[in-house]
Amino acid sequence: MKKKFFFLFFLSSFLFGFTSLENIRVVDGDTIRAQAKGKEIKIRLVEIDAPEMNQPFGAQSKNFLNRLLYEKEVTLIAQGEDRYGRVLGNLFLNELNVNMLMVKFGFAWVYDEYAKNSSLYEYQDQAKAKNLGLWQAEDPIAPWVWRKQK
Repeated sequence: MKKKFFFLFFLSSFLFGFTSLENIRVVDGDTIRAQAKGKEIKIRLVEIDAPEMNQPFGAQSKNFLNRLLYEKEVTLIAQGEDRYGRVLGNLFLNELNVNMLMVKFGFAWVYDEYAKNSSLYEYQDQAKAKNLGLWQAEDPIAPWVWRKQK
């Protein structure tokens, strides 16, 4: 019981605030692992959905996120936790929102079901118009559709 209480206290101490991240490892285009306040956490980028690793542009999406974050000072603004125990949040490089950059350069979709920031759709439309990233494909399939098909 004490361990569970401590863990919940630890989580609540940074779930709704700014946290600097260290030892970042990119899992895929919308998920990373990192050290926050000395603890390993898994982070799911909110409001976006990147191609799955076995999906066209999955590897490119992961590589783009890795290039964005590699050896940079990254800040997490956490917004809670999902049903898989991942911390949900936005990542920032100074004032640049990494989640937005993934959409802007065509390496993620706006995740309609969870999107709150309507400006993300403008970036997505611009990426489509410029055929950036996954929008180069003839008929790109949204990851949530891809997962249901598989």
